[in-house]
Amino acid sequence: MRYIVGLYGLLMLVGGLIGHAQGSTASLISGGIFGILLLIAAGCMFKKSLYVKGTYFALILTLLLDAFFTYRFLTTMKFMPPGLLSLISLGVLLLLVLHIRQKFPAK
Repeated sequence: MRYIVGLYGLLMLVGGLIGHAQGSTASLISGGIFGILLLIAAGCMFKKSLYVKGTYFALILTLLLDAFFTYRFLTTMKFMPPGLLSLISLGVLLLLVLHIRQKFPAK
């Protein structure tokens, strides 16, 4: 799971750079911030003592990103890039939820 979160963080970083190349400074800032935070969450998932916190941190970040991209898709009705990123975010979100349910079952 930590590799998926890491790849997702890299995707956000690269997406921010691509958005900036197309003239969006907001994409650079938000993609950079969220990309770095997701990479930090993935890094925490590699340490046994921080695994749970890193997993929940990644879940919160992914939920925020999915909400944002879904909102952008619904307001613009353009599939690229908000619709695609919304679907990717939803996929990562579902994988994180399933991972949490498997690793940390309710008592």
